[in-house]
Amino acid sequence: MSISVTKRNDVIFVTFNAGSKGNRLSNASAIQLAELLETAVEERLVVIASEGPEFCVGRDFGGSPDRWTEQSAVEVRERNTEPVLRLLGAIRRSKMPVMTVVQGKAIGVGAAIAAVSDMAIASYTAAFQLPEMDHGIPPCLAMSALAGRITPKAIMQMVYSTEAIDAARAWDIGIVSDVVPDPALQSRVNEMVARIASQPIAAVRAVKEYMRSAPGMDAQGAADFASSLLAGVLSSPSLPAASRPPW
Repeated sequence: MSISVTKRNDVIFVTFNAGSKGNRLSNASAIQLAELLETAVEERLVVIASEGPEFCVGRDFGGSPDRWTEQSAVEVRERNTEPVLRLLGAIRRSKMPVMTVVQGKAIGVGAAIAAVSDMAIASYTAAFQLPEMDHGIPPCLAMSALAGRITPKAIMQMVYSTEAIDAARAWDIGIVSDVVPDPALQSRVNEMVARIASQPIAAVRAVKEYMRSAPGMDAQGAADFASSLLAGVLSSPSLPAASRPPW
């Protein structure tokens, strides 16, 4: 699968464009997207969407199954796990919030990308699944994306049952942040993009930075971090005068 990248103002739009193949994610595309997230410095928001009926139905290993047993553990990791781990880490570490738009199936790495994103807007008919255990493979990469996002019990249920869950259940356990009727998906995305684009970039990035680090801190550390970030935003020259508090 290849990806297309466009930029409007300071928002980056990434599109998975192999809809006829279920938008399976190749290692090359994972690395390309990771590099984009790692090097973008001036943008405000990244939106990841897809063409076709499915968001992403898993990995693309080049058309033929890898001969795992003929590779060492180091080779398997370098060739087949590191590209996806790099992408998931880049989404977490990005200075910009990352919004995922999900329609249809989000399977394996597709579910992982939605889960690790800062926001994920899904259509009512979207479905999320981790089916790897049916093939004797523990979905550890996807689990690393879900860890800290949803409860351990919900992760274990998805992994061991291998059953697909609908968008309402995905919202309930925290994989997605919003669920809308299918015909309203794009308009809801446009609304959120416009709203974030209207907010001061220093404030937008501060929210991402806080949520990236604060959940792992103790209460006092999280409060101190919040105070430092707020002070930085209020002193930023990019903050409009009308946004500053009167004190």
